[in-house]
Amino acid sequence: MLQKTPIWFMRQAGRYLPEYKEIRKKEKNFLDLCFSPELAAKISLQPIVRFNFDFIILFCDILVIPHALNQKVQFKPNHGPLLNPISSIHDLDYRNIRANLQKLSPVFETVSILRQQKKEKKLIGFCGGPFTVMNYMIEGGSSKEHKKIKAFIKREAKEAINLIRIITEMSIEYLKLQIDYGVDYVKIFESWAGLLEAKEYYKFIIEPNKEISESIRKYSRKTKIIHFPRGSKSEYMNFIQDVYCDVIAIDNDFPEKLIDVAKEKKITIQGNLNPIDLVRGGQNLENKTKEILKKFKENNHIFNLSHGVLPETPIDNVHKVKTIIDKNEIT
Repeated sequence: MLQKTPIWFMRQAGRYLPEYKEIRKKEKNFLDLCFSPELAAKISLQPIVRFNFDFIILFCDILVIPHALNQKVQFKPNHGPLLNPISSIHDLDYRNIRANLQKLSPVFETVSILRQQKKEKKLIGFCGGPFTVMNYMIEGGSSKEHKKIKAFIKREAKEAINLIRIITEMSIEYLKLQIDYGVDYVKIFESWAGLLEAKEYYKFIIEPNKEISESIRKYSRKTKIIHFPRGSKSEYMNFIQDVYCDVIAIDNDFPEKLIDVAKEKKITIQGNLNPIDLVRGGQNLENKTKEILKKFKENNHIFNLSHGVLPETPIDNVHKVKTIIDKNEIT
């Protein structure tokens, strides 16, 4: 009998769940919701109550870091995040990290509540990858072409390095406090890693993520570290060679040799069901789920998606995947 593969989904707590939608009707301001410990803890636990996933992920957002640095951050319904774009570190309040992090004290209170309620589940805290956070800070929100950030790191290279250092330092201290309050894992969401390659990838993706990992390992060896350099393609191999990972989260486009290297380095692979397949359901969903279980059966594996749960995802499809995982139906 094979051991059951553990499962959780990125964005498992949120917009596709009716119980979450009920809370959002009453609380319109998304950041206020992130900073309401009792509600944020309740939302974090909703997918555990409904699906009995193996991991709880803290309900929050990667853009609390720019908020703590005194950049204006808001979330517009049906649009996403909006930030007052910056052009320099001088647009920020960054000289007292301890004071900055006090603005995020409600997040740590949420972690504390979850630590007391998690029982046998593992609790995941997180931050955004430094380049990804910098991307939003420069672009002023979501972007399709990312022209501002690409121009910034080329034309304002020194300023870009200074900014990413500040974000990296803030992220490290933010994760350390999450650990102090009770998370078992930390995950670094480098969602826009795929925008860069070669020297830029090394400078803005590998170096800051490596610094985060090394700092967290020195601080707490018992805390597991998950990295998700989404969109890295062939760069995934350079990433896992240079950056310490307990877990590497992957999307749908990765080098097959990563499977063998991860096994050799004892890195757990997390992923990688396409969220679109989860929406569509049917026999295809069953087939894809079993294919993934089979592909990674020789590895340490956490079943997850290649990105976050989409808002239109039918709940029955999530139940279906969880049932297949529970039965461990590898053919």
